[in-house]
Amino acid sequence: MTESRTGRSAGRVATGSTLLALASGVVDLWAVTSLGGPFASVVTGNLVVAGGAVGRGDATAVWPPLIAVLGFALGVATWSFAWRRRPSAVAGPLAAELVVLVALSVVWVRSSAVLPPGVLLILVGAAALAMGAQSSTALRLGESTTYLTGTLTGGVVALVVGGPRARVAALRQLAAVAVGAAAAALLLGIARPWVPVLAVVLLVAALVALGHGAKRPR
Repeated sequence: MTESRTGRSAGRVATGSTLLALASGVVDLWAVTSLGGPFASVVTGNLVVAGGAVGRGDATAVWPPLIAVLGFALGVATWSFAWRRRPSAVAGPLAAELVVLVALSVVWVRSSAVLPPGVLLILVGAAALAMGAQSSTALRLGESTTYLTGTLTGGVVALVVGGPRARVAALRQLAAVAVGAAAAALLLGIARPWVPVLAVVLLVAALVALGHGAKRPR
């Protein structure tokens, strides 16, 4: 019975984390194509872009990736601080992330004109904050849903020299991010205002998959 419950719990975590990775792909594609260019969750890429802008002496180009990095860090820090009170909770932090994404979606759906650069900076900062929050939560689940270089490294090493099967299975996260980005790109062409809403739907699905009382695996 215990093994059965453990298996179901692992299955819920795998499904939930894959849905979160899909949402990450959606938000990153949206940020890159519509919010000024920086990724919402790929900190390394944003730092490279910011460094390049500094090297060119282009102060204007520095701000979008820098705001994204700071927003991501703030999301990680804020949600990590919340763990001190409820170290095993998962559903609550994801619900808080959902509030941020819903607010972003409302602003985006209601905006019919081209948004000024200042507003785009706020939106990309908030999107990065949501992805930082998600990254912190995923870490508690023992998964990665945003920064996936380590996931790719571990999975390939496990395939070549042997290792935990979980590392190989985690490669599904890479596919999920790509599929999420592809879905967002498709939606951009036919219903552009609704792209962030897709991320909201995926996050809700992840919450359902993990269960209302989702807690950190032990």
